Amino acid sequence: MKNLLTGKIVLPERVIDSGTLQIENGLITEIFDHRLPDAEGDGADWILPGFIDVHMHGLGRGEPSTRDGLIEMASFAPSTGMTRLCPTLGAVKLPSMLEYLENIYYLVHNPTPGALIVGAHLEGPYMNPERTGGMDINLLREPDVEEVTELLQIADGTLKIITLSPEVPGMDAVIKICKDAGCVVSAGHTICPAKDFDEKVKAGVSHVCHLFDTFDGREVVAGVSHACLADMALIDDRVTCEIIMDGLHVLAPLVKLARRAAGADRIIAITDSMQGAGLPDGEYLMSDGRAYILTNGKVCRMKSNGDIVGSCLTMNQAFINMTEKFGFSAPAASKALSTNPARLLGLEKETGRLETGLAADIAVLAADGTVKKCFVQGRNCYDS
Repeated sequence: MKNLLTGKIVLPERVIDSGTLQIENGLITEIFDHRLPDAEGDGADWILPGFIDVHMHGLGRGEPSTRDGLIEMASFAPSTGMTRLCPTLGAVKLPSMLEYLENIYYLVHNPTPGALIVGAHLEGPYMNPERTGGMDINLLREPDVEEVTELLQIADGTLKIITLSPEVPGMDAVIKICKDAGCVVSAGHTICPAKDFDEKVKAGVSHVCHLFDTFDGREVVAGVSHACLADMALIDDRVTCEIIMDGLHVLAPLVKLARRAAGADRIIAITDSMQGAGLPDGEYLMSDGRAYILTNGKVCRMKSNGDIVGSCLTMNQAFINMTEKFGFSAPAASKALSTNPARLLGLEKETGRLETGLAADIAVLAADGTVKKCFVQGRNCYDS
């Protein structure tokens, strides 16, 4: 079956203002710089590579602690323009971690209708208790090589990202076995001194979890400002940097600073979304059972104390924020939303950009960011 889509086609370095993209047998087979007579669309829509979120704790009614919850996340994802996802589990007890990894492994190898689950992201539990963020401090624990080895064996190549605090004693051994297993090691919830960042990168850290969030600012000593960890991450070409693109977790000036300092090729746009994202305001539950309040246009906050625990951002809104508020061109935003996460996950030869021969993972957005269509490997998985 052949599909022809017309609109503003976002390529890696430019936009074809009124072009046509051809889908056939699950692949992008032709990209024309003009509109074909029988193509779908009015020519004003954005045609983008499908979004890939590598850091999300929930979407719609789904959350990652059960197989049904993961399936719900994947099913809801195309309505936000997302074609692949890496569901993220925060700190929980070991049996829950093992169950999550078993479910991810199953769904990677047995895809369900909707977006493709490409692997797991464990955010914790090997974190510094001084930087819990929204984590339950009682569920954080010291690095355990035997335990991590078991997690990697259960995942069998599907644990794609692990976020940890690299400064914690004994963490270098965990970093090494994760890196050796092909798992991206992400620094987050950390008080790692800026002077030690180079050492941790050499040890295997190659990614930074939600830059600026749960990070210390610059220290001023005798009137002199010293570089902080976020500064080191921005200037180090060996690492990629996640940013929550809601304009609330990270304010617009800092997003613009990151864009100028790191460049479009090293920024990975994430939502850090919670269950309820894409749904009305209300009370929802975290994977560890604690309640939070979701308020659209704002953030998710703990019901008990008001602490921020995540966002209600969706990837299509992230694209609009990036292009209308944060100074990204459409191609640069597309890199952060699709191309760079595909590369992080080792999928760059398959997806992440609009190019002939790659998978037809495509999001079609109206000018206001509303998702009109979404294709996953050529399957029309959402049509408004």
